[in-house]
Amino acid sequence: MKKEKKKNQKFNSDTSSNSLFLDKNPILKIIVKSILLILILSIGIVVSDRKGYFDPDQTNNHTKKKWDTFYSFVEKNEVDLLLMGNSHMYSGINPKNLSNTLGLNAFILASPGTRIIDTYFGLKEALQISKPKLVVIETYGINNFNPYELSKQNLSDQFKSFYARKSLKTKLLSTVSLFKSDNYLYAWSNSIRNHEFIFKDTTQLSKNFLLAQKKPKKNRDLYLGRFAAFNKGISKKILAKYNTDGAPVNGEDYDYSIYAEKYVDKIVALCKEKNIELIFLTLPMYHKHIENYASWKNKLGEILHKHPNKWMDMQSDFDRINFTTNCFQDTYKSNQHMTYYGSLIASYKLAGFIKTELNIELPNRKKEVKWRKMFFGQEGFFENNTVMQDDKTNRLLWKNKKINGLIIDEVSVIKEDKKKYVLIAKIKKQKQDDLSKCKLSLLANTSNQEQDKIVRINLNYDKLHQLTDQYIFKSQLKPIEIYNLVNASIICN
Repeated sequence: MKKEKKKNQKFNSDTSSNSLFLDKNPILKIIVKSILLILILSIGIVVSDRKGYFDPDQTNNHTKKKWDTFYSFVEKNEVDLLLMGNSHMYSGINPKNLSNTLGLNAFILASPGTRIIDTYFGLKEALQISKPKLVVIETYGINNFNPYELSKQNLSDQFKSFYARKSLKTKLLSTVSLFKSDNYLYAWSNSIRNHEFIFKDTTQLSKNFLLAQKKPKKNRDLYLGRFAAFNKGISKKILAKYNTDGAPVNGEDYDYSIYAEKYVDKIVALCKEKNIELIFLTLPMYHKHIENYASWKNKLGEILHKHPNKWMDMQSDFDRINFTTNCFQDTYKSNQHMTYYGSLIASYKLAGFIKTELNIELPNRKKEVKWRKMFFGQEGFFENNTVMQDDKTNRLLWKNKKINGLIIDEVSVIKEDKKKYVLIAKIKKQKQDDLSKCKLSLLANTSNQEQDKIVRINLNYDKLHQLTDQYIFKSQLKPIEIYNLVNASIICN
């Protein structure tokens, strides 16, 4: 008891001595109290940020979804092809179809409204946890920007992209390059940036408090960074506006800043250091959307032609046959994106470019059980992969047949649901033939309600899945059973 009493007396004595010391040094007392207050506030902000109390509405925050999914994806899978840029990339390329036609894992890491500087730091972080063989950089973010003089909307987009990334080291290194000093705290903390929720948006604040109590749902769908923002093509109204008012964009107005040139150079150097193949990609807007594109291309070429990397420019080599009005967003605003339809056309063009123009050996995972299981039934799977013998749902009817001068690689029946079937035929491309304006006619032995008969089935050319070595023909089927195929021929107008 006496020992314990002595200890308490000593503690009280030390405490009172410290108190007297601080009382005699009022400036030091203020400093200590300030430090404690800052520490308490800092802990509160960190906890609030982790809980997401002051997060903006996350319903359509696909930037965060991309980074969260990317980190979880690379824990179990290799990323063979990494595509980076802004909204033109994630709306203009379909990674599932790209993966299926090339037989690899493609992933898009792109954020809306960002510039090439953000692409660089995003790539830098991505390469810390993945080792892609090929990186594709979209060029729309290479423009005349100053990271310290961004508009309110562009700054908001930059905050969103920065906040979604996870590497503390990369974020620390990039803060000074991406933001001016009075935006540092806003970049690092949603709680500081959105503190006005307390007064202006208590609904979102309450929603965030409730969400913080729930466990996040695991996304079981295969997500590779695609965001299908636009499904409607150019309307007659906008087409008429092109004819009366001309193009909303003049290529002669395009310019780039020293920052754009600097970070293109840094991306090239980074990929060279990591021994990664790099190509630049320009996804198109409608050909009437831009006048004097040659001026834009020549100016952009001043940066890109400094380097030996390939540049695929779909705007310059505009395909008027396949890039129809259905491929582009219905807008007359300067920034026009591609539709889902257009993204498929562009994806297969990119795949063809990779196969024919690059001297690079990419992995072909089509025979890997893990890869087939992951992509089975996904967009573009059956157009690019053969139905396996152990498939109990879908049937391979023909394989490696030569009939009437046609080399038919395969014909298969794919069950989409209980009442819908799709017949897919793949015909080998031959140099002398162009079957893109033709139909494939098949004669088949079928059964419908216990009645056997031979029927003719016409399949249309599939404009969306344009493979480099095969023509795809497809047709919707009624619920009939096809026993076997009898004959095949091509019908051209």
